[in-house]
Amino acid sequence: MKEVVKKIKVELTVEELQALVTLTENQFFRIKFLDPKMPGYKARPEELKAALSAVATIHEALNKEKGFTGQIAQRSASFSNLPK
Repeated sequence: MKEVVKKIKVELTVEELQALVTLTENQFFRIKFLDPKMPGYKARPEELKAALSAVATIHEALNKEKGFTGQIAQRSASFSNLPK
């Protein structure tokens, strides 16, 4: 049976979104380089996939709000090779 995913709407300022993206990217760094070295580490690929997707969506919204057009490199793209 497939799980139903519920969407919610939240209003944040550009600065709040940027702060969340920065914190999230710090967590991606931890997941990529530090966590695998910790005893008892257990990868959670579905959670990571959801987080990467959410950050990509936020980046897109931030870029649009800041007036960026055309091909914009996603900062989170550097994390596409994280363990799955």
